[in-house]
Amino acid sequence: MPRPIDTLEDTDRDVIVVETAHPTGYVVPAHIHKRVQLLYATTGIMRLETEYGTFVVPPGFAAWIPLGLVHRVHTIGVITRSVYVRRTALAAPPERCRVIEVSPLLRELIGAAMKVPLLYERASRDGVLMAMLVAEASTRPTVSLHLPMPSEPHLAALCHAFFKSPSQASAPSDWAGKLHIGERTFYRRFVAGTGMTFNRWRQQACVLVAMSRLSLGDSVTRIALDMGYENPSSFSTMFKKTMGVAPSLYGNRS
Repeated sequence: MPRPIDTLEDTDRDVIVVETAHPTGYVVPAHIHKRVQLLYATTGIMRLETEYGTFVVPPGFAAWIPLGLVHRVHTIGVITRSVYVRRTALAAPPERCRVIEVSPLLRELIGAAMKVPLLYERASRDGVLMAMLVAEASTRPTVSLHLPMPSEPHLAALCHAFFKSPSQASAPSDWAGKLHIGERTFYRRFVAGTGMTFNRWRQQACVLVAMSRLSLGDSVTRIALDMGYENPSSFSTMFKKTMGVAPSLYGNRS
């Protein structure tokens, strides 16, 4: 049985925009789209899972999802606005997922597009608006909200387990021991599998999970202690260096 979105994606227009509300904890099962999708979180936070890794999409950010890519979405009190674009309407369609920060102009364009009829007149103000939306979204730079996952099963299992309960105190020697390899071999295998050093990947995982917990109202102190930091100050310094804002303010971004 076709999904409602399948019918919408068959609409004879290059761009369509759909708003959806999800309760906290709702998981959108693994699926694909017939179009390139720009998934924008107006409220709440999303965790996007793909074969290439995990992406966190907080309020004020959006994820480009390539045509035909299998993905699953975990939500925390999310209202999304999805822009579905025909691949032929993009000068450079994304080949992989990437997260962008939604500029004030892009936010207003998406909001205005919500009021446009599904079968808008192409050679009209509405058609120009949709073209401007796609152009603005396409020029936004990628931000680092991606946690790459290795394809090697045993290492991937350790990475997924760590992401569920990250700690900056987790030692490479422990990981190497679980894989029954030496530390130097582990370091080489980790970089080859993720494209990141172990320490950088571990820090990124801590930041992404912290963002999810902050959106649920967890305190900076609680998160810092749970992740093995000696004090909230050291955690906050790491977070601000990575994200450019203090963790105490991050949940208020829009």
